[in-house]
Amino acid sequence: MAGYGLSVVNDGGVVSIDSEYARLCVLQSGRYSGGGGSAGVSFSPAITTQEPPLIFLRPDNNGGLVTIGCSISGTPGNWTGMTITGPASYSPAGKYFVGGFAASATAAFGMRLWDGASKLLFDSGTPAAVFTRFFQNWTYVKSTQDAQGFYTNWYSSPFSSSVDEYLMINNAGMRMVSGDNIGRVTGITYDFSQSQLWFTTTALNNPFIFSLPAVFAKIIA
Repeated sequence: MAGYGLSVVNDGGVVSIDSEYARLCVLQSGRYSGGGGSAGVSFSPAITTQEPPLIFLRPDNNGGLVTIGCSISGTPGNWTGMTITGPASYSPAGKYFVGGFAASATAAFGMRLWDGASKLLFDSGTPAAVFTRFFQNWTYVKSTQDAQGFYTNWYSSPFSSSVDEYLMINNAGMRMVSGDNIGRVTGITYDFSQSQLWFTTTALNNPFIFSLPAVFAKIIA
């Protein structure tokens, strides 16, 4: 931080609150459930960040496979909800939290902290979250090809569902670069029976290099 302001350091020497930088805040949280391959969640109130909020999901352990995706509804400054998606035969269910590097003015009493541009950085009524780990140690396992000629590459990494962590789903909806103007479509599948997390990429050509990280976080307050 600058030579003036507020800085709070925990017992491990890590800066927890700073008057210049926002920490990862839990803007909303709860459970999602639905049927027919989708579950809708409305943000109440709407999230007013300019950038899309970070979506963290923890699907319920069904003892088998869970393929999930997510889309966000709204516009910059007015994000109104999200839809968790999966195969038509799947009824999405689990926990979520919506995160962002901005606090919400929720506390009836306590402490608030703004930066020099009047952006609210901290509110004692806004729960916080921390990134717990990320990994890029994917193992390429196989490729499949459909009738249209699209290749799907399958990459896996071990994971444990015993820790109360949430996976950031935003990058699982991103298109990656490939050798054409379509790009690679990405997807996430949990295999609870084998304690494996699968990332898939689908494209017309078949690039194998893959290093997109899986990012996990948890609510701490």
